Amino acid sequence: MTASTKFWMVAAATVVQQLLLGCGNTFAFVPNSSSSSKSKSKSHAQRLVPVRPSLTQIQVAPEIIDPSYNLAIGSFGVGLIGGVLEDIKDKDGTKLPTAKLFGAVALIFTLFSAFLTFQTTTLRFTFDDKAFSLVKNDETLSSFDNIKVGGENRWAYSSFQNWDFLPSSDFPILVYFKETQTPEENRAEAPIVVDQKPGQAHFFPAIANTQQLEEGFRVHKCNKVAE
Repeated sequence: MTASTKFWMVAAATVVQQLLLGCGNTFAFVPNSSSSSKSKSKSHAQRLVPVRPSLTQIQVAPEIIDPSYNLAIGSFGVGLIGGVLEDIKDKDGTKLPTAKLFGAVALIFTLFSAFLTFQTTTLRFTFDDKAFSLVKNDETLSSFDNIKVGGENRWAYSSFQNWDFLPSSDFPILVYFKETQTPEENRAEAPIVVDQKPGQAHFFPAIANTQQLEEGFRVHKCNKVAE
């Protein structure tokens, strides 16, 4: 099996995997400290006093990576070309023998484009002060478990062993990274080997701005195999 064939198998497997898939003041009640005998004979009144949050309570809002529909648009373009080629006829008005092949290409890539559009709209990659995450695009940026190895789709920067874009950063189809956060007993074998580093490999469609992703990986000092 050639490297090219393995790559497209990984891309297809990734699609299936994905398919299954401010800080303000707080307030505290404190007793009224009135010294009058009248107030002492009654229950202590309570008043609201602003309390400054501690540093451990302050959470930095995550950086949300912009979505990118480039992959969805490119897939739709391939499907459109397949549809045009499928409809080519000879001088007798009969479709060419390749019509079924191009028809299948048109159907597959059109469906793939619709799937990618859905994923791009409903999911977001984020960077916070501690970890890289894949979350739902809702008001709370809610998390969800990884269907392949279990556990939340959130990985500490310190666990990164490598990251990259496949087949290249100039033509990104998959976002790849490897981490050691996933327990060894839960790790799944990767369909292709990108590097020899220990850990769990992850492949996601490039449904986000890959330049921002690369900047985020570098800013947060995620380990990367030397190029």
